[in-house]
Amino acid sequence: MDKEEIRKKALKDTREELEEIDKIKLLMKAVKTLDQLQNNQYKEMESFRDWYNVHFPELEQEIEDDSHLLKILSDTIEKDNLDAFSELAESSTGMHLEKEDKQILEQFATSLNSKQEFITDLEDYVEKIAKQEMQNLSILLGPVLAARITHLAGGLENLAKKPASTIQMLGAEKALFRFLREGGNPPKHGVLFKHEYVSPLHPDKRGKMARFLANKAAIAARLDQYGDKNKGEDLREECREKYEEVEQE
Repeated sequence: MDKEEIRKKALKDTREELEEIDKIKLLMKAVKTLDQLQNNQYKEMESFRDWYNVHFPELEQEIEDDSHLLKILSDTIEKDNLDAFSELAESSTGMHLEKEDKQILEQFATSLNSKQEFITDLEDYVEKIAKQEMQNLSILLGPVLAARITHLAGGLENLAKKPASTIQMLGAEKALFRFLREGGNPPKHGVLFKHEYVSPLHPDKRGKMARFLANKAAIAARLDQYGDKNKGEDLREECREKYEEVEQE
């Protein structure tokens, strides 16, 4: 291989490396936006439910899933026009809506529906990029949680360099500082609480499982950053076995 070929190969490798880094940056921005939008959507949905409860409290209380409620109300919000819930509407204690009341509530519901559609699209995007760029971590934690913990660490390379004890606490920084300042009980986990092998456990057991999961997440991050081996399924299986063990203790 002559000098020119070596130079071209070096440039090609550098471009590929920069493209991968840029993808991680895009992923971190996307998951940050996703978290912000989901938090805002939750607050706005609470406001909508509180408002709609005045008109049709029986339906608002019966349909707990926000997406389902918005789907039901996608054509009309007036209880008398919701044929599937006619019996519920007949005995409703809710207020009648004037034209302007109906219009503004419909606009609110339409806005929430539109935002939910974008959140779903953004979540799909995050999942796709995470699976491409962090295969092991995505299998172990799920792609969205993998992206979230990478964002909290400041990037995949930073995450790969962190000890498991630090990874366990990512997302719990405020609680940790409060503990150091005021005392009390220290936090046992950060964002890893959202993992399906941590959140269902009794609070006294979550710390142990989060510690084990953080250890495996550290390995997965290093594999994704420095290695080319796909061990995500093995790591996840180890966590599943540990979860069952901790659950039975």
